[in-house]
Amino acid sequence: MRIIIGIFQDKEDVTRFTKQRMLDFTSLTEVGPFFSKDQALLWMKELHSRIGNSEIAYIPVQSREALKWYGFTFEE
Repeated sequence: MRIIIGIFQDKEDVTRFTKQRMLDFTSLTEVGPFFSKDQALLWMKELHSRIGNSEIAYIPVQSREALKWYGFTFEE
């Protein structure tokens, strides 16, 4: 089993990501909110360093100033 880790602002981005990777949506875990992209990135990097079999898979390129950040994990 591998853990896939990412961050998002728009839930629709996570839905598209899961469909592209054909992931089981029932294994989704969300955390947050984080109030900046930097906070979300710190969470993601810390979790990745603690879980041996993990993959950083999704980081949005664009950010929307008004929206908070969230993290997610999936089991694959």
